[in-house]
Amino acid sequence: MRKILASLLLLGLVIVACQKENSFESGNQPSEGLLQSDINGDCLPKNVVGTYVQGTALNGNTEYIEVTVDVTATGSYTVFSDTVNGVYFRLSGTFTTAGNNVVKLRGNGTPATAGTFNFRIQYDGQECFVPVTFLPIGGGGPAVFGLSGTGANCAGATVVGTYTLGVALGGTHSVTVNVNVTTIGTYSISTTFQGMTFMASGAFTTTGPQTVVLFGSGTPTTAGTNTVPVTIGTNLCSFDITVGNAGTGTLAGSPGGCTPATPAGIYTVGTALMVGNNVQIQVNVATVGTYTISTNTVTGFSFTATGTFPATGIQNITLIGSGTPTTAGNQVFTVTFGTSSCTFTIPVVAAPVVIDYFPRTTNSNWSYEIDDDANDSLFRRVIANTHTALGNSYNIFMITDNIATGFDSSGYYRKSGNDYMEFVDIGAFIGYDNPQWKEYIFLKDAATGTNWKSAAYPGTVTVPPNPTFSLTLRFSYTILQKDVPLSFTTSTGTMNFTNVIVVEEKYEQEVAPGVWQDVTSLVGSGKSYYARNIGLVKFEFFDETGTLAFQQELRRYQVF
Repeated sequence: MRKILASLLLLGLVIVACQKENSFESGNQPSEGLLQSDINGDCLPKNVVGTYVQGTALNGNTEYIEVTVDVTATGSYTVFSDTVNGVYFRLSGTFTTAGNNVVKLRGNGTPATAGTFNFRIQYDGQECFVPVTFLPIGGGGPAVFGLSGTGANCAGATVVGTYTLGVALGGTHSVTVNVNVTTIGTYSISTTFQGMTFMASGAFTTTGPQTVVLFGSGTPTTAGTNTVPVTIGTNLCSFDITVGNAGTGTLAGSPGGCTPATPAGIYTVGTALMVGNNVQIQVNVATVGTYTISTNTVTGFSFTATGTFPATGIQNITLIGSGTPTTAGNQVFTVTFGTSSCTFTIPVVAAPVVIDYFPRTTNSNWSYEIDDDANDSLFRRVIANTHTALGNSYNIFMITDNIATGFDSSGYYRKSGNDYMEFVDIGAFIGYDNPQWKEYIFLKDAATGTNWKSAAYPGTVTVPPNPTFSLTLRFSYTILQKDVPLSFTTSTGTMNFTNVIVVEEKYEQEVAPGVWQDVTSLVGSGKSYYARNIGLVKFEFFDETGTLAFQQELRRYQVF
């Protein structure tokens, strides 16, 4: 029984720790920049290249996603997606020039099913989304489709954006058209007229009426109503783009401070701006017409406004904020309109102090190294989905030993007050014959010396050819140290942490009704190290003799 119990508990403790992970580390001098996206979080501009078919492995040279990064500091980079439907996109390299850089994220993996899936693209702590459509098996050819409706005009076409003579189109300019698909497959739609280009490519996975969004680029060269022709499958149709003459004027206060400048909203480090985050300024309009007024990007956020000046003279303009502040303090913005510019200041407050020894925020991720072996590691992250059980909502952690093969579930966690709980199959953890889904406290934000016990878990164990035997176990936790420093070295360098809680985990067996015996000498014990606002940074397992059997150490993390 001694050997059986030791092996069962050890297996439950370390089953996720002896795995290998592709390296997620980037260079020593990382670049800085901004992922380009619209207000809905879509990566713009974006381009999905290639044909994606269920069951057919991707070729990174022919199946890839193009996204744009506005580089503010050159250096190494890694731009990558999450793994969805058995597929992920990724590229590492070095940005050598500042400004907009197009990155081709090579596709990897084999699509598991057909359908359209959203991929979360990540870079420098930011994210945006790109939808990718996967065709069913045998559906890799070109689609057959045409207009949904009749007539020369593209039936039901919806034009989005303000179009101004001489002003380049961006992520807010698009046209949605309606099509009727008779044969699934890939498609590519593109048209260029009077300096403007509208295009889209992808795949139809189902037949019937559908919509396609054509994203705009280029710069309008002709004012007035532009009737843009486009071939939609088997039809030629057109849609109208109204291009206005550019309004002219001077920013009030130029070339000094904007007069007046009235900010609205609260600006906090790490909190994305909402519609209520805006700044009202004044423009002395000389010529009526359309306008785009914007600021530079400062510490992660910016302001912009588009519209039409209906009359000349002094007018109030509201610049809408977007992005997420990264730095506290007074941030100075420069507004530009035509040849004039002025400045205003936005005060950004620091994020409130958060004390969380086991963060569970969506997209947070951690990379661990096992026994100081750079090639023996695991990658863990939190997904947006939650799990409901026992009347509680739990954050879901996922784990992988190779991002190309996808993720497996790594536990369900929640926090209540100063207690951190996991919902887990205790039966499988211990090695019982039958499952027992229970919640237990694995960590407390409490003083050194605090001890707590889990509930009692009775069960049976059958190990052929031996007979079935019954036993009852429970977990015993003790806080050995609280808010102490911790340092260790991994393949990525020395990791230094402050405010670490050290928790010892032991196991007890009920040997008589109400009588419990420590079985550390039979099955070993564990020791976990949790750093404030980072999470688990180190875990050690000691065998029944007290000898360190293995350890896992954090080598990289990202907490959102």
